[in-house]
Amino acid sequence: MMEKAVILSTGDELITGRVVDTNSAYIADKLYGLGLEVAAVLKVGDSRERLLWALRNGLEMGDLVIGTGGLGPTTDDLTTEVVGAFLGRELRLDEGVAESLRRRFASRGLEMTANNLKQALFPQGADIVPNPVGSAPGFRVTTGERKHLIWLSGVPREMEAMLKESVLPWVAEQRKGAGEILGCTFKIYGLTESKLGDMLKPIPISDRVRLSYRAHYPDLTLRLVVLGGGEKRFAELAARIRELIGPHIYAEADESLEEIVGRLLLEKRWTLALAESCTGGYIGHRITRVPGSSAYFKTSAVTYSNESKSRFLGVQGATLKQHGAVSRETALAMAEGVRRQAEADIGLSVTGIAGPAGGTPDKPVGTVWIGLARDRGSDARLLRLAGDRERVILGASQAALHWLRTVLLGGQISGDGK
Repeated sequence: MMEKAVILSTGDELITGRVVDTNSAYIADKLYGLGLEVAAVLKVGDSRERLLWALRNGLEMGDLVIGTGGLGPTTDDLTTEVVGAFLGRELRLDEGVAESLRRRFASRGLEMTANNLKQALFPQGADIVPNPVGSAPGFRVTTGERKHLIWLSGVPREMEAMLKESVLPWVAEQRKGAGEILGCTFKIYGLTESKLGDMLKPIPISDRVRLSYRAHYPDLTLRLVVLGGGEKRFAELAARIRELIGPHIYAEADESLEEIVGRLLLEKRWTLALAESCTGGYIGHRITRVPGSSAYFKTSAVTYSNESKSRFLGVQGATLKQHGAVSRETALAMAEGVRRQAEADIGLSVTGIAGPAGGTPDKPVGTVWIGLARDRGSDARLLRLAGDRERVILGASQAALHWLRTVLLGGQISGDGK
């Protein structure tokens, strides 16, 4: 029975720190959800000797090794060659994959150089793992000790597609005899990982009940997995989690905050307009990357300067002079202005100091005001965010979308209309 897994990431860019390895965390989370214990995560550069070392140790510790990276056409893409040598198997050209590569290049009007056929070579006896969004497929082989080795693309979006469509269903099939596995994911807002862990102390953890935490700012995800405990036990634990942290749960599926906001806007038949300053259009980007967002999203005004706030949103010069661009009054005027100009049901604004410069003792870096306006009233909220410029932008966008979500669910914007 497949019980333990090892994740193996390759690439010089990972061990030099130029690229952060997000693949291993993603794979570990998905395997954990299937009841597999991840015994180790190994990272090595583009070196034959180190990759051979990782393969030996990985297959010694785990029943399953999932590797990523090194499947491309260049000289530093060594994976398939090294795996073949490690297993003592010749590499064979798969004509189906080779023809698919030729068609891919032809459809783009590009010349296919000979080294691209390297992506169609696989160890003898390997099963191909299709890559639905990239050129390089992966492969799966079984060793003489009945252990399994799977290799996927190192490009995160390609790896995720390959894992979801091919690998996870296969792993679930192999683990059928391990008993029923029940799991659910909670998306959390407004808690740190440590605070979440403290609040969930009453949940009994055992070999059969697992909680996994994944902090990927600005998201915090909690996954509950119950192994062979039955639906009643699973339902009791999920209900207890909702009881303990319910107000902080914004989703119970692998769904983003912008997807939830979009669904709620569609249900209410409301339209949205944005006025962004310190976030520079990032909220608009999040909203519009959801398919079908044109049904509810009207416009986004990136009014970075004071002049643009006045010209396009109607923010009064006196407001800016007396209170400043980063203020409750300006955030309200921006939200009301963009709602009015776009003739939208709801206006959402963000103005703040993302840093690293621009802060003052009264308004330090990380000071952000969010404004929200409807025909029945408007209000603004103050945030004090910590971290670098990117973290402030991410945190502001998450806070703005979360407030919008609560209003769409029936929450009041304000009590007095201002």
